[in-house]
Amino acid sequence: MARRFQIILNPNAAGGRGRRVQSDLEVSLATEGVDHTLQVTRHPGHARTLIEEWSGPEERRVLVVGGDGTLHEVANGILFSGQTGVELAILPVGTGNDFHRMVRGSGELPQALDALLHGTSRLFEVGRARWEGGEEYFVNLMGVGLDVAVLQRRHRFCRLPGLFQYLAALGSAMVGFRQIPLRLTVDLADGDQATYSGRTLLSAITVGPSVGGGFLLSPDARPDDGTLDLFMAQEMGLGGVLRHLPRVIRGNHAGSHELTMERIIGARLEPMDQSPLYFELDGELMPEAVSYLEIEVIPAALRILEAASPSIQARPDGTGPGNKDGA
Repeated sequence: MARRFQIILNPNAAGGRGRRVQSDLEVSLATEGVDHTLQVTRHPGHARTLIEEWSGPEERRVLVVGGDGTLHEVANGILFSGQTGVELAILPVGTGNDFHRMVRGSGELPQALDALLHGTSRLFEVGRARWEGGEEYFVNLMGVGLDVAVLQRRHRFCRLPGLFQYLAALGSAMVGFRQIPLRLTVDLADGDQATYSGRTLLSAITVGPSVGGGFLLSPDARPDDGTLDLFMAQEMGLGGVLRHLPRVIRGNHAGSHELTMERIIGARLEPMDQSPLYFELDGELMPEAVSYLEIEVIPAALRILEAASPSIQARPDGTGPGNKDGA
């Protein structure tokens, strides 16, 4: 069977970076003689539609050119349509690119094509969020609290790169932010259960270590260990945020009595005062508030392609992209 690959490209990723990389991508594909179908997304949700409608005899390998939001759509299309055997390579051209920090390889165009053409796949878990009348998968992050306020303001700082964009939006979000009275019940990885109640600045459940373009909320998180990771910051003011922020960026904040970190397989979140709960998945605001969220891990759900050539994987000192110390 002839090899034919699917490419889904978001031209608007990172303020148009996806569009700018398209010509270089097409030249590289032509140079390598790669038989492919290139589809460009036209609106939010289109990447999910493209993967759901994908059929035919071509090889089930897909190159996703975009950010975490594009990958979120593709993953939901695969999982909700019940497709099996689809393998995803990633060319990360988004704002945060936190998912790619879990993938071995540099994230440059030659490495992404090497992964697509010759790479081997690794099974990643995902999280599933359920609420009244709805459900959706997330490939890296579910968050409530301050990160929702940050995303509501991020567009004001869209000219800044990754981490700096989130830091600027964080400063803006802290002004007048109302911390959430939350009850959170978690199923721990060791089989026990724990409940936390009180006002929270931020509660996040992640697949990997990094969010927001480089905040290492759960630095030991791994995408193939069959668990999710909880990071919860209790109520604190600006002084507390400024005290913890440098340590969270570096990933050496474990042990603080104001921060809770747990390895979990499931959770239920609900406001203590019956107020609506706003949340985000993979850096995308969910349009409607809910009265509760139920989270569970889905192990070995996605096949992620990683570069085959050792010369283009992470640096030998472990500081390259895809390793927690180089995020």
